[in-house]
Amino acid sequence: MDDVINDDFLAELIKKVPLESPSDEFVNNVMAGIETVPVPVVEQRPSFYWLRSSLPYLGIGIIVVLILVSSDIPYLNFMGGKVFFSSLFLKVFQPLWISMKALLSSKFITYSLLIGVSAGFLFIVDKLFSRRFSA
Repeated sequence: MDDVINDDFLAELIKKVPLESPSDEFVNNVMAGIETVPVPVVEQRPSFYWLRSSLPYLGIGIIVVLILVSSDIPYLNFMGGKVFFSSLFLKVFQPLWISMKALLSSKFITYSLLIGVSAGFLFIVDKLFSRRFSA
């Protein structure tokens, strides 16, 4: 029975206490404190980037087509794989191979190429690791 009296007493107290309301400028002050976020602008990339990203796929496609066209698979031998390779491809590149062989017969050129290829490999490895660890 004492609980009922306390509850009525508390209800009367709550009714007598006026509600608190924010000041007239409360909304304006809060809105002034909020920073505006700029609208993100969709970046238009030049077509060069699209072309650059599609080049590996284009290269792979050309290689696959050349393999299929020059293979000895029935109904795909437009060029005839072995005949095309031995008659045309090797004859075109034979002077190049002969000149490369003559070029590499000199010890000076051979050592220069060895040092150059090694330095290039070390440079590429250095760039790869410095980029990976700097990020």
